[in-house]
Amino acid sequence: MAAMTEATRRPRSVDLNGVPPVDAIYAATARLMERQAFADISVAQILTEANISRATFYFYFSSKFSVLSGLLEAAMEDIFGTVQPFLERSPDDPPSLALERSIRAVTHTWHRHRAVLQAANQHWHSEPALRTLWLAVVERFVAAGAAEIDRERAAGLITSDLPSRTLAATLFWSTERVLHIAGMGVDPELTDEEAMVGPLVAMWNGTLYGR
Repeated sequence: MAAMTEATRRPRSVDLNGVPPVDAIYAATARLMERQAFADISVAQILTEANISRATFYFYFSSKFSVLSGLLEAAMEDIFGTVQPFLERSPDDPPSLALERSIRAVTHTWHRHRAVLQAANQHWHSEPALRTLWLAVVERFVAAGAAEIDRERAAGLITSDLPSRTLAATLFWSTERVLHIAGMGVDPELTDEEAMVGPLVAMWNGTLYGR
């Protein structure tokens, strides 16, 4: 990961009841996000939920948004780690099968981190540090996707003649939008992240393989 959060750079040697304070802060914030929107959560609430002092909080984080950055970093590491094994398919696997496995893994993990990803989506454009981290995350996924497209193109499987990075970036942002809207539940046709496997596979297949 190109970007590092504040807590990533801080020592984590001081424990609170056997739990590092930074982990207590992350866990407390995640619990609060299950009950209310991140925009409505205050640092004071996090302190109470985590049972830590204000001084301890500000040793690790400059604001609640730096906590969100850490949660986002962990969520995207989980998503990338989940999908990475599916990016390089066996020569015996048809592209559509490998693609479906990959997208199913992404949607399942995205659903698990819905609260964090929804919050990051709402705030990355206005919080500079969060924006830097989010764009670094995007670049990591796009670069991996472009490399896989290059490999498939070399094998004569990609029908599109558009640049690999253009295809990868377009597919990433399109997928991100679909999963974001599905997670919000505002469109009756996009009911849930994991319900989007079929439509997303169709979109990726049509774009890359002309099927």
